[in-house]
Amino acid sequence: MYKLKAAEWRPEHFKLEVADRVATITLNRPERKNPLTFESYAELRDTFHRFQYAEDVRAVVITGAGGNFCSGGDVHEIIGPLTKMNMNDLLAFTRMTGNLVKEMRTCPQPIIAAVDGPALAGGTEIVLACDLVVASTQARFGIPEVKRSLVAAAGGLFRLPRKIPFNIAMEAALTGDPISAERAYH
Repeated sequence: MYKLKAAEWRPEHFKLEVADRVATITLNRPERKNPLTFESYAELRDTFHRFQYAEDVRAVVITGAGGNFCSGGDVHEIIGPLTKMNMNDLLAFTRMTGNLVKEMRTCPQPIIAAVDGPALAGGTEIVLACDLVVASTQARFGIPEVKRSLVAAAGGLFRLPRKIPFNIAMEAALTGDPISAERAYH
């Protein structure tokens, strides 16, 4: 069987460290609240796919640097270009974000989101794809794209009411307002 050592991987768009058989992915653009780019989405997707072959990893933690989890898609590197894309390119982006979630959900190791600060839009999508969420009192979750009549591309609106009470999920889905960690917990 083909085996890899995750400790030897060198991703370009986030930090990856392996210690005591735990892989820690750190979204690491704190000056911008750790936004996602087309490249980071693709690299995360590929990394989670490779975990099925990682002989040195028994659990995965995903977190963000600098008191932020992830603000979602980078306004300049994703949101702007998306407004100019044709339908085929939009579909390709939607498939890529959906494939990231698929790779996370089929990852054989448990995935834990360690959330401090905002986890919005794509950040919330990533959190919802995790098996367990540990959040600080500063954590906030939300799908603000619904305020702009956009739909969360990776299935977050489907998973949200399966993770938190239905009425709170509906409020978040209909208003786009963030939910505090405390409210999501209760």
